[in-house]
Amino acid sequence: MADCFQNPLDCDMWMEAFKAKFQGKGRKYTKDDWDQLLGHCQSIADVPPAAFIPELYAAYPDAKVVIVQRDPDSWYNSSRGTVMEYALSKQNRILSFFERWRTRRMVSMISLCFICLFGIFDLDHPTEMREAWLDGYSRVYDEARRVVPEKQRLEYKLGQGWEPLCRFLATEVPEKPFPHINAKADFGVRMDALTQKMWMRAAIKNLPYLVGALAVTGAILWYR
Repeated sequence: MADCFQNPLDCDMWMEAFKAKFQGKGRKYTKDDWDQLLGHCQSIADVPPAAFIPELYAAYPDAKVVIVQRDPDSWYNSSRGTVMEYALSKQNRILSFFERWRTRRMVSMISLCFICLFGIFDLDHPTEMREAWLDGYSRVYDEARRVVPEKQRLEYKLGQGWEPLCRFLATEVPEKPFPHINAKADFGVRMDALTQKMWMRAAIKNLPYLVGALAVTGAILWYR
């Protein structure tokens, strides 16, 4: 998900993939398509990739998969305070009409992603959405364990540090401490800064139209 904020055009390909798999629109992605979308990545995580575990494993059968064991309620609350809040906020919904290059792509892709995965993306029905998301969360984990052979996956618990990861990935343990970042707080700071930047971008881009509209309005009022 974070990579999409840096490369908004990736959202177009993810939306193509979602529509093909979940809505039967267009052709399903092949390895060439996944290479085009993900070929620059050393690793991928979270959504949107989690929605395509069978497809990605078929494309990259030698991949190693780390299944991070996390409390479902903690995950849901974190999601609600980060990507969910970003995509459903009135500010970004309005901004998406004016700033299409990044904001509209991100809002559209996130909404489509969660509707396809969980069937609901609507804060007006919080109880139903929570139940659907937690059920979908379990399905994704079950699918990963069913698709990826045991020898190619690691069941990892937060707090275990570097050793299990490095042993699984056959790499040396770093000398620096394992990172501990408040992802929710960090996400909020980054999104606030990005939203301000996108409002400025939208204002500059739409300024000629606004000036033109004001000029026409002024002329009409002048000649009345």
